[in-house]
Amino acid sequence: MPKLVIIYGTGSHNTEKMAQAIEEGARTQGIETILKNVSNADKSDLYDADAIAIGSPNYRDLMMPSVQKFLDQLAGVNLSGKIGLAFGSYGWGLEAVQAIKKQLISYGVEMIKDLCVKRMPGEEELEICRSAGSLLAGKINDKEVKCAALVIRSV
Repeated sequence: MPKLVIIYGTGSHNTEKMAQAIEEGARTQGIETILKNVSNADKSDLYDADAIAIGSPNYRDLMMPSVQKFLDQLAGVNLSGKIGLAFGSYGWGLEAVQAIKKQLISYGVEMIKDLCVKRMPGEEELEICRSAGSLLAGKINDKEVKCAALVIRSV
């Protein structure tokens, strides 16, 4: 079964709410999900993932140090071919999400559009997060179908 792993850091639970909504959206498409706070995450969580979503609020114009540390640990992990999403909440700037995206791209992750919510997500923003989860799931399912079709054609 295709799998999405969602790892997030959070200070005031805004990014956590986003992560939960992303998971809800992905599950509606029949995708297996793993949702973890970065403090409980390990790089091995990503080994068999088809897609990864990494989130952090802006923290002093950067991502949270715990999220940065986790991303740095991924340098030796083969992430090429995985689909990714950078997400987070912010007050003034979008530096955290931009930095996550840049780092994941450097690891070979195929990114979809960033997901940023100003401060606390309301129901409208949470619905956008659910849609992003559904989009990630659709990308995984489409990839699975294409791979299966290639295998069938090559036989």
